[in-house]
Amino acid sequence: MQVSAAVWLSSLSGAAALLVAGYSWRLRSAPGARALTAFLVASAVWALGNGAQAAATTLPGKLLAVDVQYVGIAVAPVAWLVFAAQYADRDDWLTRRTVALLCVVPVVTLALAWTNGMHGFLRTSATLEQAGGVATLVREFGPWFWVAWAYFGVTNTLGTALLLGALVRSPPAVRGQVVAVLVGVSVPAVAQVAYFSGESPFEPEAFVGLTAVAFGYALSRHAFLDVVPVARDTLVEELDDGVLVVDAAGRVADANSAAERLLDASDVVGAHVDAVLPERVRQAGEETAVSVTDADGRERWVTVTERALDNDGALVRLRDMTELERKRRELARENNRLNRVADTISHDVRSPLTVAMGSLELARETGSAADFERAERALDRVERVVDSTVRAARTDLGVPERERVDVETVAAAAWETAETGDASLVVESTGTVLADRSQFRSLLENLFRNAVAHGDADTVTVRATESGFVVSDDGSGIPESERETVFETGYTTNDGGTGLGLSIVQAIVDAHDWTVALDNADTGGARFTFETDTERTENRPGSSGERAERAEGA
Repeated sequence: MQVSAAVWLSSLSGAAALLVAGYSWRLRSAPGARALTAFLVASAVWALGNGAQAAATTLPGKLLAVDVQYVGIAVAPVAWLVFAAQYADRDDWLTRRTVALLCVVPVVTLALAWTNGMHGFLRTSATLEQAGGVATLVREFGPWFWVAWAYFGVTNTLGTALLLGALVRSPPAVRGQVVAVLVGVSVPAVAQVAYFSGESPFEPEAFVGLTAVAFGYALSRHAFLDVVPVARDTLVEELDDGVLVVDAAGRVADANSAAERLLDASDVVGAHVDAVLPERVRQAGEETAVSVTDADGRERWVTVTERALDNDGALVRLRDMTELERKRRELARENNRLNRVADTISHDVRSPLTVAMGSLELARETGSAADFERAERALDRVERVVDSTVRAARTDLGVPERERVDVETVAAAAWETAETGDASLVVESTGTVLADRSQFRSLLENLFRNAVAHGDADTVTVRATESGFVVSDDGSGIPESERETVFETGYTTNDGGTGLGLSIVQAIVDAHDWTVALDNADTGGARFTFETDTERTENRPGSSGERAERAEGA
């Protein structure tokens, strides 16, 4: 046995290929992993066979090693093309007939290599040359060798073209692994051309180790075949649900367009998942829907499913449940509306009916006009309560379709349609609130009308806050003793009133899951402070130009 640079290079290359093949085999459940493992093992056999050939000192020993090499030479091009097709999501090419046709040239080459002494199709002669004490195999190649060499070049080119196509279509997180693989497979191909043109003394098999190192780098550094699905376009991008792929370090390795649309985010690949997916959303689970604001500024409801990956990463799925959640909330609201009607009738109607019945009994006995008048007043009260209750029940709020609306713009529109007489509106500060535009306008209209008609206000002020908005006036205000009941259906301080306005305000507040507090304003009138969910609201005071860009027609 002799030791030379070629022996060392080929042996190290073969060992590296076997090592990476073992790592690849651990991921054999991933698409393309088995073909990649076969390619690496074939490359290892090819390189180790070349090392054995270079180490042998006799012609029979060298030819035996060459025959072993041809096992790797036959398998490598087929395995490479199959892997490239699977990685590039071109599995439709890999029919049984196609794979069988791909195997024809390699099988014939292997058979001719093992029987070459009978025909000389693969090599016409083989001799030993001594140079510097090293025995070197010198061969004259036959016609079939060049057929096999051309076949290897074609399969290598096709596989590389498929990977280049995948590189163009792939997201930034995947491009590093594709580039590494392309560089790795290009080195032996260039070395092969250099060897047969006489520019390099080293056979191309000696450089297989560089290919193995490139694959090893892609597997370890870029989670090759693991974090990012191979058939991404089919499995991820076409899904209506949002999908985020998170690596072991918590970075977003991939995201489909549905996820970016639902989360109102772009260029999320490479960012930490906490910056892309709020904690309240990530922890919502698959049973509870949580609200998010999408790229169009509208509220969507999603459930979140998170599954661990083998590489300590995670696959996060955002399922759009907006329509189902809207129907569920609408049903709950209808039930609440019916309950309010029943409670109002049983509570507010019973008392005046009792008065009316008692007064009529007395009127029968006494014939007193006062008793008839008392009964009439009681029945008028029943009529007003029933009328306001029916009107409230028929107020079709529905489930709010939220979007970011400008407080100043909607307030101005509401003021134009509310009955406010000679009173004036002042907007002290503005911002945007996530609300149903129509319902938000109705809420402001009722507040404006109530302030002027029942509070004798001359000025109504609207002010956006960091957590919601405030509506106040300079009227007579609402007594503290009555603030607990003013939002109830039927409550009024005016004998001719229906008590409907503020109950509608409360219904809109409930529909949006807001809270409202009532107290005295600094100007002496009433002040309504609305607190909205800060995670669903954006109140960003800004310049009038910025507000104009955000504002839409009410």
